[in-house]
Amino acid sequence: MIKKLCKYTISVAVLATTIQVTPAFAAPATVTKDQIEATKSQIEDFEMKIEKLDDRITVAMVKSQELNDHIKKQQAKIKDTEAEIVKAKKDLEIHKEIYSERLKSLQAEGKDSLVTYAELLLSSDNFSEFLTRFTAISEIMQSDTDLLNGLNEKEQALKNAEQKLSDELENLKQSQADLAAEQKEIKEAKKEVFKELANAKNKLQSQQNQLAQQEAERLAKIAQQREAQQREAQKRAEAAQQQQDRPQSSDNGSSNSSPSTPSTPSAPPVKVTGSASASAVIANAKKYLGVPYVWGGTSPSGFDCSGFVQYVFRSVGISLPRVSRAQQDVGQQIPLSQVQPGDLIFRGNPAHHVAIYIGGGQYIHAPQTGDVVRIAPFNPSKFTTATRVLH
Repeated sequence: MIKKLCKYTISVAVLATTIQVTPAFAAPATVTKDQIEATKSQIEDFEMKIEKLDDRITVAMVKSQELNDHIKKQQAKIKDTEAEIVKAKKDLEIHKEIYSERLKSLQAEGKDSLVTYAELLLSSDNFSEFLTRFTAISEIMQSDTDLLNGLNEKEQALKNAEQKLSDELENLKQSQADLAAEQKEIKEAKKEVFKELANAKNKLQSQQNQLAQQEAERLAKIAQQREAQQREAQKRAEAAQQQQDRPQSSDNGSSNSSPSTPSTPSAPPVKVTGSASASAVIANAKKYLGVPYVWGGTSPSGFDCSGFVQYVFRSVGISLPRVSRAQQDVGQQIPLSQVQPGDLIFRGNPAHHVAIYIGGGQYIHAPQTGDVVRIAPFNPSKFTTATRVLH
């Protein structure tokens, strides 16, 4: 009877210990997982802002190249116009010399041109000679008039040509100034976003460190409480055992080991399927992992997002437009839930970022300034549209 009573007492003590294992925490955690998720969301917002600014810089650089090409064409036109001006000036000088010589010859004779013409008419011997001289004098006077009109027209043509050149040069200079101002504005905006992004990342790191410290303190408290409860249970068990007339060894009679839980079989690997062209695109894209992001970059020395996609697809014989918003309109539009390896995925509409889906829930892209070409997990909610250019 005493032995049974002792066993009952020990069982009650162990049961009481088991019930008290779960501790109660009075003070809530200073940092929560929700706060950390909110900070991560802020970081994603800042990174998306940087993507949009990078896209604006890429578009501005393309415009700059187009402007430079236009300037070259205009400079060629200017050279042609300058040559025409030189020729017009020479013709003007020739006409001036001709007219000057005519006046000099008349002045050398001490005669006014109109008086000379009148005397010539009046000295005619007959009416027939008068008509002949009148016709000749009229032609000479008309020639002088045409010569003077020609001089005036050429002078006006010179002024118009020079004004046109001046206007074109001013327009080109203004376009260059506007473009430079836009690029400066974008770069200044990026500096501010980078500051905010750095602050958010520091905040996230601090929150994660604080949460890790809180979790370590919580686990330490649990361990201390369990240790204290085990010591208390041991004391109760020893006290109950001392009530026996003679020492009794604890006899459980049954094993407390729980049956082993079969391990959950891992999910089969995702099979990436696609055409040979998709395989070639993905293989070529992976060659450039680690290449730095460069504004306006279109070569392995540095890529921006659309420059990377254009270069990779060109390597398999597919020509794509230069910027992401133009690439968005190429090929067949497909739902994001149906993307396959080799499809293009976009953020924004019009797009400000483009990437290549490579299968297995992943994509490859040139992310943003300060980053490199890399592979990232695909979350359809973070993208806007998708297109298929491989068939």
